[in-house]
Amino acid sequence: MVLRMIKKVVFVLVVSSIAVDGKAIRNDDKDKVGCVVCHPLDENKINIHLIPHSHDDVGWLKTVDEYFYGLNTEAVGRTISVHNIISSVVQELLRNPDRRFIQVETSFFYKWWQEQDEYMRSSFKYLVDNGQIEIASAGWAMNDEACTNYQSTIDQFTLGLRKIEETVGKCGRPVVGWQIDPFGHSREHASILVQLGYSALFFARLDREDFKKRCSEHNLDFVWKSSDSLDDSNIFGSIFPDYSYNNPTNFCWDIACGDDQIVDNPDSVLYNINQKVEEFTTVLDKYASYYDKNIKNILVTMGGDFLYQSAGFNYENMDKLIRGFKNHTKYNLVYSTPSCYMKAVHDTNPSLQLKTDDFFPYSDYPHAFWGGYFTSRPNIKRFERAGHNILQATKQLYAFNKDRIDDRQIYDLKYAMGILQHHDAITGTERQTVTDDYVRILTAAIRKAEDPVGEIVSNLLNAKNNVKLDLSSCLLTNFSICSTSQNNDRFVVAVYNPLAWKTTHYLRLPVEGGQYLVNGPDGQEPYDVIESLSTFDFVDIKGEKPSSHELIFAAKDVPAMGLKLYHIEKISSTSTNSRETNKQLSGVFEIDENSNLLKRVTLNNITLDVNQNFYFYKSASDFDSSSGAYLFRPASSTPTPFSPAHLMRVFTGNLVEEIHQKWENENADIYQSIRYYKNENYLEFNWLVGNINIYNSNMGKEVISRFEISNFDNKNIFYTDSNGRQMMKRIKDERFDYKYNVTEEPIASNYYPVTSKIVMKDEEKNIQVTLLNDRSQGGSSLDKNQFELMVHRRLTMDDERGVGEILDESEFSLSIGMYARGSHYLMVGKTQGANENGKTTSAEERIFAHKTLLQPFVGLSPTDMTFEELEKQIDFQYSALQAELPENINILSFEQWVDNSYLLRLEHILEKEEDPKLSKEVTVNIKNLFKNIAISEITETTLGANVPLSEFSKTPRFEWNTLPKITSQSSTSNKLIGEDGSVTLNPMEIRTFIIS
Repeated sequence: MVLRMIKKVVFVLVVSSIAVDGKAIRNDDKDKVGCVVCHPLDENKINIHLIPHSHDDVGWLKTVDEYFYGLNTEAVGRTISVHNIISSVVQELLRNPDRRFIQVETSFFYKWWQEQDEYMRSSFKYLVDNGQIEIASAGWAMNDEACTNYQSTIDQFTLGLRKIEETVGKCGRPVVGWQIDPFGHSREHASILVQLGYSALFFARLDREDFKKRCSEHNLDFVWKSSDSLDDSNIFGSIFPDYSYNNPTNFCWDIACGDDQIVDNPDSVLYNINQKVEEFTTVLDKYASYYDKNIKNILVTMGGDFLYQSAGFNYENMDKLIRGFKNHTKYNLVYSTPSCYMKAVHDTNPSLQLKTDDFFPYSDYPHAFWGGYFTSRPNIKRFERAGHNILQATKQLYAFNKDRIDDRQIYDLKYAMGILQHHDAITGTERQTVTDDYVRILTAAIRKAEDPVGEIVSNLLNAKNNVKLDLSSCLLTNFSICSTSQNNDRFVVAVYNPLAWKTTHYLRLPVEGGQYLVNGPDGQEPYDVIESLSTFDFVDIKGEKPSSHELIFAAKDVPAMGLKLYHIEKISSTSTNSRETNKQLSGVFEIDENSNLLKRVTLNNITLDVNQNFYFYKSASDFDSSSGAYLFRPASSTPTPFSPAHLMRVFTGNLVEEIHQKWENENADIYQSIRYYKNENYLEFNWLVGNINIYNSNMGKEVISRFEISNFDNKNIFYTDSNGRQMMKRIKDERFDYKYNVTEEPIASNYYPVTSKIVMKDEEKNIQVTLLNDRSQGGSSLDKNQFELMVHRRLTMDDERGVGEILDESEFSLSIGMYARGSHYLMVGKTQGANENGKTTSAEERIFAHKTLLQPFVGLSPTDMTFEELEKQIDFQYSALQAELPENINILSFEQWVDNSYLLRLEHILEKEEDPKLSKEVTVNIKNLFKNIAISEITETTLGANVPLSEFSKTPRFEWNTLPKITSQSSTSNKLIGEDGSVTLNPMEIRTFIIS
């Protein structure tokens, strides 16, 4: 107690001293951006904005906790403790009010905050309020921009911003994005930042040829138009002149650095301040050459990975350097922040080039295209999507529970999903031990979040007589394992649909064959029992055994944000339902009798000759630029086909017809089913690829699934999605902003991230072909009639980009290469005009992509009751909505918020002009959305739910002069909320509300 009182007194004295002596504290608002206080600038010199920062990866070479606490020093060869970084910076900023720092990763900050006493918390908050610490980005992690889906990105920002609001308050609200380390930058991410209310985006990584051209044309500062559908979508972009985010060479003074300290004592024999000023001037002269001759501001990053553990070294030397430039004729050095730099540039009223596409792919050296991480570690990429699905469903179920429960049960899952968005997590560019830790964290979080779901569902279905469902999801169905369906002759399946429209979902549950009764709210349901794709004899999990068959049934028309309950009972051990047959399939797809490969497809009354096969690229193994966790570099431009393919079986049943293929070869184990669910409008390709053999050639192998279409010409143009939202036009061998050497890497230079779908169009034939996926993958169209997606990779070399480990995942034993299982969905329709269902192909794909991303949550529970007994005790159907929404409007988020409020996000899922009918504005009445939630108050906020629009509208906007000039877009959306609770959404618009 005495010690705490002393600390309080010391804090008061420190604060008083700063308030009196700090020349940076000014009352003039023109010297502020938000609460950040900007130092006065010299109009007659070039102002050098020194940006002290530490880039702290939320897991990479070490786990999240190892980085935070400083354990496992041998993994990186030095002590790294993020805890020490933040504490050290706070102490040094309190010593001198001129100093600045930016804090970025909220997951580390919040972990630090929870362990601090009142003195340290007050100190940090004081420094934020005093404008010395700028909170930049404030996501839970610095998210990747290639592999992430926009919904998970929004979630991780929402989590980070909420914790900033709860801890340091309004002065912690970010105004800029700081994406310095992700390996390329997406247009949709820039759009998300605009919608969060941010005015600028700072980054380092872009293609080296793009960087060279921008330097030569003085275009490092630019304006990014982040959407063609949204009004006011421009954001200021700034690229660092050093082509990195580190200190300039020879000017790193942290304990991890070896550069000379600055000595400004003239009596010392080691006096070197004049020399250091001269050296730094040389650096600045180089930077200045990249800008217009009238340049007045240059940003210089002073930091790097996990620096400032002993912040005094950095700040004391920067203090000396700033003083050394005090009388310099050309340069004026000041401590600064990203927002202060943005303001300084804006005040000079420059004309900036306009950017409209994105920054993919990224190449930093010859033959080094960072396209491997689009696919690396395919299993954790899929697990992240499953975690997202479960998180959205459980957040909604918690919110709908009649007795509001403590939502801390779900916090761990929010934290885990936020961490997985990190640019060395979902990317697969972390070490294996870190991957294992991510899986551990997410698995435990899912189980914790699911724990009360059975009770919640029982309540929503009005269970009587203490009937309670003990629900849990089956996370190993990819290995045909689910103990509940395998080990119980009677069990219950609860299917919860998190979408705002009804959906039909086909369940495939591992069973040991037999005959079943499947009963639901609509009575007895048809089903199929089909042999599993593989025996999965490589699986070695204690207490678990893969099942020989799958039970398939359709949960038809599951209500919008609603439930359907099914009772399953095994009545015989003999299977008679589905049969193997050699008869001709229905004609939706055909198999070539000689090759056993796909031959023809008919969808939307369009018939195409389509060949699909698996190939592999042999990986280049040059020491400098080999394929690795980050890079994709094939040894040749021609992949090797897996052959021959064998047709294992053909099934027809009540619901599905499918064929099972197997590729007999020495290079990998490959199985695939091609499925057509009757009355649906797509084909599903469910693949299993594993045990890639890298020893027979001592070369890595990168496996692709390629589709070739006869008599089809896309003119070398294809389209990939941006984080599951906007569609980006790609042209083979071309970039929109710069030229590059196509012959250098003709394959890898044409690979782009595909997080949702890849599209080809034959405009002359009016045919559009689309392949959708269930996780991030690299993909391309390398010829006028084909496209491909990379599904798995196993390598023999590290690509020397920092991870220091070969991407060679094994499973169950060191001799077995990791198996990955996933799905691709093929859709065909018209390029122009509506298909027979009245929707354009693009609209169909949008809706289907949402149904794929947010599949129903499926929970299983054993039961002793018969169907007749159970239906007397519980309802078999529930919906939280008064009525489903139109298919172009989705409820993106619904969850418990502060006190008795809820967070609600509505989104328009189509872009402008994608569909004549559905790409229109839509009005929704919020007050009439839900059945059992009476809404008395609606407050609209920015996308991150941290700033009410009424406050944000008072924030000064930064308008920019652009080349070419763009006319201001007229806003057609009614931003007001009607007295009846009605709101209007335009294409691609997301609106966020706190409702009470």
